[in-house]
This record gives sequence, structure tokens and C-alpha cells, in this order.
Amino acid sequence: MSKATTEPWTLHEDAEFARHDRMARTLEQVAWLMDRAFHIPGTRIRVGLDALLGLLPLGGDAITGLVQAGLVLVALKHYRVPKSVAARMAFNVLLDIAVGAIPLLGDLFDIGFKANTRNIQLLEAHRHPAGTAGGLARGSRFSGSAPPSPSPSSFGMPWRFILPIAAVLLVMLTLVLIGFIAVARWLFQF
Repeated sequence: MSKATTEPWTLHEDAEFARHDRMARTLEQVAWLMDRAFHIPGTRIRVGLDALLGLLPLGGDAITGLVQAGLVLVALKHYRVPKSVAARMAFNVLLDIAVGAIPLLGDLFDIGFKANTRNIQLLEAHRHPAGTAGGLARGSRFSGSAPPSPSPSSFGMPWRFILPIAAVLLVMLTLVLIGFIAVARWLFQF
């Protein structure tokens, strides 16, 4: 048996796992705040800052779109999700921004769609694929309590993939903001 298969977790691997775990909790907390932080009394409906800030006539959806785009970009950078998962996450954000910009209909859509929660579920499915226990593959050579996590520096950042997604999200947010400004100028024109 080789030395690598019998050694317990190293301090570096424990630190990496702890860092990934902290990041996952932080992303989940942001998604909770944006989608499910507040309970509407007398109903089973939960809303977050996404729905509440979306009620602001100017820029509310642009602000929440920035947070959503940031959440996706952090997940892409930190977890190196596959392109198909990243595309679905970006689509969730784009759909939420596009429909959310429509007055009233967009606000109702924000209550039901919860793009951040959907993106966290996609990320969790990537972090813990079916058939694994806490991300540790069956028959794994590691016997520790934490799965190994690849270091981002060992693979390099897929900037060729992240930058176009960031650009599309930025363009969409810019268009929404321009639309809000145009409507505000039209409404307040004497």
C-alpha cells in the first residue's frame, strides 16, 4: 500500500475543506437573505431582499442583479463548476433580472422564482453529486471525515469562461439600469 493511501488528512487539506465549507455557508446565507429572509404573516410565503428591493421603481432590480451576479461569479471562481452548471446559474440570474424588471409582474415573479436559491441548489448538486456521501466518493481512498477539495491554484482559473459570463451579466444589468433611467425621465418630464 502506498504512503498516500494510508496517511491521514494533512493540515493543508483540513484548512482547504474548512475554507470551502465556510464559503458554502456564506453563499447559502446570501441566498437566504436575498430569497427567503422574511415571512409574510398569515401565509406560507417567504420573500427576501430580491423581492423587496425589486419594488423600488429605480434600480431595485439592478441592485439585486449585482448581488446575484456576484454570487454566481464567486461560485464559479471558488468551486470551478462545470460549464453546464455555470450556464444554468447565469440563465437563472438573467431570467430573474429580465422578468424582474417588468413592473408588478416582475415583483410577483421574484416571490416565486428565487434565482439565488436555485443557484445554491445547483452548486450543492455539483459539490455533493448523487452517489457520494458529503462529497466523498464511494470507495474513496480517503478515510478522513472530510473530502479532499482541489486547490484552485492547482488547476488555474478558467477566465476564458468566467469573463464572458460576467460580461453578459454586466450588459444585462446595464440595460436594465438604462431602461429604468429612460422610464424615470419619461415619467418626470413636464
